[in-house]
Amino acid sequence: MLSAKVKQRSLLVIRLLLGTLFLLSGVGKLISAGDARYLVELMATEVYWLIEYTDLIVYGTSVVELILAGFLLWGRELPWAFGGSILLLLGFTSVLGYFWLQGQSVESCGCFGAFGGGGGLEVTLIRNLVLIGMVIGGYLLGPANRKE
Repeated sequence: MLSAKVKQRSLLVIRLLLGTLFLLSGVGKLISAGDARYLVELMATEVYWLIEYTDLIVYGTSVVELILAGFLLWGRELPWAFGGSILLLLGFTSVLGYFWLQGQSVESCGCFGAFGGGGGLEVTLIRNLVLIGMVIGGYLLGPANRKE
């Protein structure tokens, strides 16, 4: 069994890593949203009405990421922050997984906007699965779930 101190430090590391990633992702897309916009437009070839809301989707996602980053870095409302994080990551992963299953080639997901960090669908899917695991771990280590 892990000690309370190890759990607390593990939660801190998870919070800081996820919060920093969401901060970079949100700010990066606000600076340069071209690749993210392209991904929404690509999805609009299947779900036609999305094309009308491309900017709203991209900038709305950036704002949500920044809000999640704030809560994670601040260490407040963690159950909500982890819940929002997993929903966001599952949404991204399902869209990227759809493209991967269709055999489409996407060079960059636009996840970090101006900060780059693409790597193609496979790399992004693996990264998202690791992040989902971190979110679940953070939720389980969170104050609401501690039994000490």
